Amino acid sequence: MDPPKPRRPARKPLKRMSTEELFDFFIDRSLEMKRADDWMENGAYNRAHKIVRDIREELKQRPGDQRHALLPLLAHRNIQVRLNAAIATLALSPAAEEALKGIAPLGYCAQAIDAANLLKAMAAGRYKPS
Repeated sequence: MDPPKPRRPARKPLKRMSTEELFDFFIDRSLEMKRADDWMENGAYNRAHKIVRDIREELKQRPGDQRHALLPLLAHRNIQVRLNAAIATLALSPAAEEALKGIAPLGYCAQAIDAANLLKAMAAGRYKPS
């Protein structure tokens, strides 16, 4: 039996959220990505992924590039949160690339494969963090 999905109240637009609220929402949607991946719920995964990307862009556009707020998540216990934080902060800190290098050898889970592929793309010059 599938685990119950929590009902979510309507949320305010990302532009109206504080950096702290975006930080918490980034974690929440990253955890939803992991749950959806585990249960092979592609629609739920894609919806959460879009929100994570939108949060990343919103933080990037804020004065001083507020993606720095995500750096503590490079040490989060959840692999999807770490991966998403590393991708979001690659242009800001060498610690993000180190986090990817820590995730890549963890086996055949989707997150390890994503990290390994991103590292290969960076090494080949096909991906440049911005």
